[in-house]
Amino acid sequence: MTAAKKLANSGACLEAGRVERVGATIEVRLFQSKYQAQRAKSCLVAPETGDKVLCAIEPEGVYVLAVLDGREGAPTKLATDGDLEVQARGGRIAVCASERVDIVGAREVAMTGAEVHVRAKRGSIAIEELGFFGRLLQAEVTKVALVAQEADTMLTRWTQRAKRVFRFIEELDQTRAGTIDLRAQSLVGIRAENAIISARVLAKVDGEQIHLG
Repeated sequence: MTAAKKLANSGACLEAGRVERVGATIEVRLFQSKYQAQRAKSCLVAPETGDKVLCAIEPEGVYVLAVLDGREGAPTKLATDGDLEVQARGGRIAVCASERVDIVGAREVAMTGAEVHVRAKRGSIAIEELGFFGRLLQAEVTKVALVAQEADTMLTRWTQRAKRVFRFIEELDQTRAGTIDLRAQSLVGIRAENAIISARVLAKVDGEQIHLG
């Protein structure tokens, strides 16, 4: 009977060992012998091969309680078999990194809060399909560049105020409205190779001077 078994028969004890293999169970070398161990629920750091771990030896089995030391330069991985919830009652949670923070979800990533703030010097978003639902959208930018194949807009009211507006359309520009009112303080110029003005009831041209031809 090995020393580990003798200790286990007399009750639970603690012993440090070395992980030799990680699979369905964790193979740990204790007292010059190999044991199949389970990771304790409180051990959030996932053991890797070669790690030095602290184990609890009980009559029911061996449990890895903590990872004491690992391979130099290897990342520390927090892993659970089920759901993981981090909660701070009455406080705040801060995730900080000197280089980069990645949030990855195989299916969904959700953020919920009374307010959401994102601040960065530069940013990029790549989304195949985006849906936005809100009551108010306010944006203050210096320059906007938009490139799209199609754009459809449905609005109840649309108001634009600008100093200069330039529109360049290669093919068709069509407007259908109940009433169109065009007003200019100085000049309205309409130039085309062919121009047609047609009215079903009344066509009126009014001015101090009218030049035709």
